[in-house]
Amino acid sequence: MRLRRVLVLAATAAVAGSLLGVVPAQAAPDSTPAGARALAEARAVLGGESHRDATLTLRELRRHRDALSADDRASADRLLARPSTGRTSCFTTVCVHWSASGPNKATAGYVDEVASTAEHVLSTYAAAGYRAPESDGTRGGNGLLDIYLQDLGAQGLYGYCDSDGQPPVNGPYDTWAYCAFDNDYREFPAHTPVQNLQVTAAHELFHAVQFAYDYFEDGWFMEATATWAEDELYDDVDDNLQYLAQSPLTQPARSMDHFESYGLRQYGDWIFFRYLTENLPGRKGGLPTLVRDVWEQADGAKGGPDDYSIQAVAHVLAERGTSLRDTWAAFADANRRPGTSYREGRVNKYPTASPARTIALTGRQRDTGWTTRRVDHLASTTYRITRAVKMKARRLRLRLDLPRTERGSGAVATVYRTEGRPEPVPLQLSARGNATRSVAFGRDVRYVEVTLANAGVAYRCWRRTDTGYSCRGRSEDDDLPMRLRAVALR
Repeated sequence: MRLRRVLVLAATAAVAGSLLGVVPAQAAPDSTPAGARALAEARAVLGGESHRDATLTLRELRRHRDALSADDRASADRLLARPSTGRTSCFTTVCVHWSASGPNKATAGYVDEVASTAEHVLSTYAAAGYRAPESDGTRGGNGLLDIYLQDLGAQGLYGYCDSDGQPPVNGPYDTWAYCAFDNDYREFPAHTPVQNLQVTAAHELFHAVQFAYDYFEDGWFMEATATWAEDELYDDVDDNLQYLAQSPLTQPARSMDHFESYGLRQYGDWIFFRYLTENLPGRKGGLPTLVRDVWEQADGAKGGPDDYSIQAVAHVLAERGTSLRDTWAAFADANRRPGTSYREGRVNKYPTASPARTIALTGRQRDTGWTTRRVDHLASTTYRITRAVKMKARRLRLRLDLPRTERGSGAVATVYRTEGRPEPVPLQLSARGNATRSVAFGRDVRYVEVTLANAGVAYRCWRRTDTGYSCRGRSEDDDLPMRLRAVALR
């Protein structure tokens, strides 16, 4: 992803040398606020005080390293250094670095298990058409991908990937990776050690693949697709289900592309890519092709399109004959009933949010009047309109007054009857964002839900020093007023 403005300022000193050991002649006399924040976050994560994945935390620290004071830079260098081990075992595509004694002790059998799992993951990604992780030359001893075994579980970490080859400011933005895994995975009792190793390898090695496309890509997109990938490879482990409590399923009013420095929302965003791959099929090597297509559109290597996250998603959706606006509205509506909208929704008990508002219509109160809610970008809101049992009505007339469709407005009405499957009705908006449509509202209808969606993706890019939103930008489509009126008709 292209670097501009504040990113250039943060990374300029790193251009002199991509290796961590190359220190500019003059260190910053005081750490900048962004640099100090990156260091504090890395200390928290590596110190076991945060449950956030360490991969992007270390990336942010590396990106801000040259905005640190001399003392803070020395502290950062210790956090960013490759782990030290006593032994190295190399296999076909990976080298595992491990210790036979001490706090990081691992067994030879476990080393073989790590290598076998990692090579299975990497071969699966390769068969699906993904780019292989890049070689780091001889930095780990040879050009194979290096995996270091450490007692990360004591810090609450499963693993991470990092790179000591930060790309130059003006690109290309691809680089190599090395990774660190826990030395036994016994600190995480929700799953077996082997299962913990499997999902960690799938998640973190997908980060290594991502680095081969764009090291600086948007954080929410990197974590969402890595979490999606782990469930594609190891579907029975279901470690990713924990993140649905903070996801578009349960928090529809929150922008999907917000990266939380101390939260987990970006992991819950995997459900968006599950929705896309279930509804826009196509497979290669056992994996859906859509996510790979999006990464190829986001490719920041030499000659790549270098779109940023949601921009790449929109491009690929257009190639598939749909649009982000239509897809986002359908996704928001589908999330109202995940048990039937997703293949594993019922068996895995996918959660959902309550409607933003429920309005009861009766024989005396047949009109909701105009009601307004403000919706942020890549978010949605849902009204539920119920009817009294003895109410005389056959249809429900819906009138919508939304922002212009060029700003991402979309809407779906779904009829929920006393029997049978829900009946979604996409509401066709005029260019001005208006629509009038009648839907069933007879005695066999329990309620009608109207979901109003904002797929606006206009940003002032490169305005933030943190990962923030897509393209590190500020949305121009937040807080948009969306108006609805519903009238029961005889």
